[in-house]
Amino acid sequence: MAVVRILGIDPGTLVVGFGCVEIGVRPPSGDAPRPLAMRASNAVPAAAATAGPVRLCELGVLRLGGRDAELPARLLELAEQFRALVARLLPQELAIEQAFYGKSVQAALRIGEARGVVLAEAARAGLSVHQFAPARVKRSVAGSGAASKQAVAAMVGQFVSLPGGPSAARLPADATDAVAVALARVEERSAPDWQSLAR
Repeated sequence: MAVVRILGIDPGTLVVGFGCVEIGVRPPSGDAPRPLAMRASNAVPAAAATAGPVRLCELGVLRLGGRDAELPARLLELAEQFRALVARLLPQELAIEQAFYGKSVQAALRIGEARGVVLAEAARAGLSVHQFAPARVKRSVAGSGAASKQAVAAMVGQFVSLPGGPSAARLPADATDAVAVALARVEERSAPDWQSLAR
């Protein structure tokens, strides 16, 4: 059985959350065509692609400097810290939220700049990149696309064994959000591959 590491990132220009999870993946069973009934329904079991529990490797935050630091300097710090994080954790995949416009256009632009740095560094490292809408991440973990940060953090604590056994409520929201993004990728890996089923 292969092991895949997924690095989830919650981007920002002051604090960036990260969470790295590990899952066992069964090798493909071959290229045999699937029965027609399985192509048109949810007949593939949810656990078809993964085996065993999700293991949390590490979670935390990258601090990029205070608000008084110039944005270009903070983005450079993000690039350097993210590169070191990837070199240390050795993930194969990156999971990150898609760009999202909420209440503030300015905040969305700043997060977009941080996302750009992360995506460029992920490409440099050869990581497979998977992007998810914020509502999809919340739905994957908490069952509702409108779930609160507290609900997401609580569910993250139930999905993975937190290192040292701390309460999820005591962890930075940026870190638990990043783990939630990684778990959205775990869920996607466990679901049927609709592109291959449609052939």
